[in-house]
Amino acid sequence: MTFGPNSVLIMFARSLRGNSLIEVYTKSMRIEDIQPQIVRLNADAWLLADYENHNQTVKALLGEKFLTRKIFLLIPKEGKPSIIAHVIDLAFLSGKDITSVFTLLPYKTWQEMLSALEKALVPYSRILMDISENGLLPRVSFADYGTVDFVKKLGKKVTPSADILQRFSAVMTPWQLESQKDACLKALRIKDEAFAKIGKDVKEKGQSDEYEIQQFIAKRFREEGMVFDEDPIVAIGTNANNPHYGPTKDVSSPIKEGDLVLIDMWAKNKEKGSVYADITWMGYVGSRVPDLYKERFDIVKKARNSAINFLKEELPNRVVHGYEVDDVARKVITDAGYGDSFIHRLGHSITDDVSCHGAGANLDNFESHDFRELMDGTSFSDEPGIYAEDFGMRSETDLHIENRHVLVLGGLQEEIIPILKD
Repeated sequence: MTFGPNSVLIMFARSLRGNSLIEVYTKSMRIEDIQPQIVRLNADAWLLADYENHNQTVKALLGEKFLTRKIFLLIPKEGKPSIIAHVIDLAFLSGKDITSVFTLLPYKTWQEMLSALEKALVPYSRILMDISENGLLPRVSFADYGTVDFVKKLGKKVTPSADILQRFSAVMTPWQLESQKDACLKALRIKDEAFAKIGKDVKEKGQSDEYEIQQFIAKRFREEGMVFDEDPIVAIGTNANNPHYGPTKDVSSPIKEGDLVLIDMWAKNKEKGSVYADITWMGYVGSRVPDLYKERFDIVKKARNSAINFLKEELPNRVVHGYEVDDVARKVITDAGYGDSFIHRLGHSITDDVSCHGAGANLDNFESHDFRELMDGTSFSDEPGIYAEDFGMRSETDLHIENRHVLVLGGLQEEIIPILKD
């Protein structure tokens, strides 16, 4: 696919486990698409800084250029954007693909660089930069301290560009939403097959095994034409105390009658641009679930549903931020006496990234203060948990925002599955 010279290609890359394969997915946006978003954020311009192609947005705007000195891109809310670059690098920026879009402002010395930046910023008061409060959002904290400090000393109000980055990295197309719905349906079906296999194994062999069930799920994903970055989590009660526990061939626990079982699974269709399903369900190896497990699951379920109900009430009326939803669900678990046992954010962004952890807003006021807007066209998990000493418990579904309403894509578990119930 070919993109014009004024398109940004937002690129995500991550090494897959155990080999050097890199998967890259791109999304395009044009300068004329960026500028209305600057206005929407009540800013005058967006300033991006880079050195040796570390800022992927700058790199994507300019293409694969051999740039060796510090560079600034200044995109105003209207009018032609500009590039402040060293004269040595002008050889790689003088083509029509660049000059037709940007005004070049060359410098030689560092004094000239700072002077050019100061002069370029004169018309603007409120500047967007790639920052986050206290550096809590690494996905968007690309601007270096010195540049931010210099801009502030010029008397400019510096505010985060995070919601622009999110809009062009996490908002889905209608096709992508359908891919996520399809992935969720497949995951839910395979989840049922996994719990059924546990029951069959226990009835026929006296026990099953975490690793065996994990590999069964992974095999079924591949048979369905799906891909994933890591194998799923299958954990009995005490192992589920660790949210990221995962059995291996060498370290795994048997699954026996009387065990509580957590299955956390994530995968997406293999077509480029497809979006992840990410769900967690609980089962009990028996015909009747003990009251203690029921009671604690009900707390987790109430927290999960409180987040959904909050979004249903608030989204149609106002902008909702990621941290707010975390607060709502976390209060339920804290009020029930398990606040110290809910040790991760409520949910994470879900996109077409290599991992199921996407670049958009998270439901988080615990690991970070995610101030980003929950936008139309974005998805995220809703996964409260209680990780007490005796056993771990989590319920996870996937949510999507469409026309300021929340859609539940990953199913809603209402009670722990009694695996041996006829």
